[in-house]
Amino acid sequence: MDGSPANRRFILLTTSIAAFLSPFLSSAIAFAVPKIGESFHLSFYQVSVLPMIFLIPLASFMILFGRLSDDLGRVKIFRFGLLIFAVSALMAPAIHSYFYLVAMIFFAGLGAAVLSTNSTAIVSYTYASGGRGFALGINAMSVYLGLTFAPFLGGLLIEFNDWQSIFFFSGPLAICALLMSAASMRRIEIRGPHGRTNLRQASMFSLFIVLLTTYAAFGDIFGYVRLVYLPLLSLLFLFVFLHYEIRSDNPIIPTSVFRRNRTFVASNATAFLNYVSTFSIVFVFSIYLQVILHVSPFISGLIIVPEPVLMVLLSPVAGKLADRIGSRLIASSGMVIIGASFLLLFLLVSVTRGDIMILLGIIGVGFGLFSAPNTNSVMGSVRREDSGIASGILGTMRFTGQMVSIVAATLVLSLYMPRQLIIGMFSGSIVTITPLFYDSFISGFRIVMLISSVLAFIGAVTSTMKNKGR
Repeated sequence: MDGSPANRRFILLTTSIAAFLSPFLSSAIAFAVPKIGESFHLSFYQVSVLPMIFLIPLASFMILFGRLSDDLGRVKIFRFGLLIFAVSALMAPAIHSYFYLVAMIFFAGLGAAVLSTNSTAIVSYTYASGGRGFALGINAMSVYLGLTFAPFLGGLLIEFNDWQSIFFFSGPLAICALLMSAASMRRIEIRGPHGRTNLRQASMFSLFIVLLTTYAAFGDIFGYVRLVYLPLLSLLFLFVFLHYEIRSDNPIIPTSVFRRNRTFVASNATAFLNYVSTFSIVFVFSIYLQVILHVSPFISGLIIVPEPVLMVLLSPVAGKLADRIGSRLIASSGMVIIGASFLLLFLLVSVTRGDIMILLGIIGVGFGLFSAPNTNSVMGSVRREDSGIASGILGTMRFTGQMVSIVAATLVLSLYMPRQLIIGMFSGSIVTITPLFYDSFISGFRIVMLISSVLAFIGAVTSTMKNKGR
């Protein structure tokens, strides 16, 4: 390995671009659903699948890809992930077919899962001799920058070049990172201590999650009763996973990370609740602004952008505060702020653009206060040798929470909207949003805000349930 400072910075830049891609495209897809829906004349249920389908691989395969990377080499798998992501993103707009687009978004999510699994590990290895904390901070900031730029840059791209541009932006960026990895990581390969004996359990666990999340994503389109075999198969794979996991000498999820470790369990549960309550923001507000209020994509992006911007700005501050006074108070305060903001959105009779900007900004403050301290709680509650699996479990909670957030918002909104609006919102059959349609959407919107508020307040409580002294 070329351990010169210049090459290490080159590797850090490469992994930072990779870390940027997944949150950017995930949020940009959620933001673009109104325009995609209009382009394909989709129903409300069909557009809701698009952000969910990207998250299915991220929720399902991180632990499996972690084990494969340990066996085959993280750099090799990292490059493979960049290739999958780039090809899928560039091919997504190639054919005007809804199910083709769904397939390409799924494969892009698959590539994103590989990148999310390996970016941090490569940075940790590269900076093992010093500067690791700074490098990991830059890597984490890249994730937040992806979330921050998605509404603004996505809105700008969609406004002037339509929805395809978010894929044409992401694909070349992934190719750039792939070429940079070929130059900067020529003599690097990273393998873990685990052998192939864990792949069976990891595969069973991935199948359990992927079947369950697929059922949640497509239930509204094909019918939950018709797809009931998916959760049944999912439970079967869970049983097989537990059967082998309990008997394994080297389990993929060591019981030591859970046993008598209330901090680890509570912090992961709180992360799940946080993402369930907050992730549907871009999806719900993009529809509310662009479809119901007829706001342009660019202006919609500007209205939504205070939330991720304030989250990025406050995350490092919250991390420093957590080091001084402990993570429990900071993380819980963040969840209380999030819950109070959603409660105000529920209580407001008429939500203006200014209300949205201010309250989403306050939610960003809460998220910024919560994120870094909660992550520190998770990683600080386990032994160093268990940090990899702890990170994988936290990632699974994060992406599963994001998935559940979209599913829940879709279900609630669809319960209040008349069928005519569900079918015709993007198809062109409804040209004008009448007071009846507006009121029905707002009723569902307010219930989504109320549910998010309740979940955030529950998260504020679970965040305090940590080991003594933490």
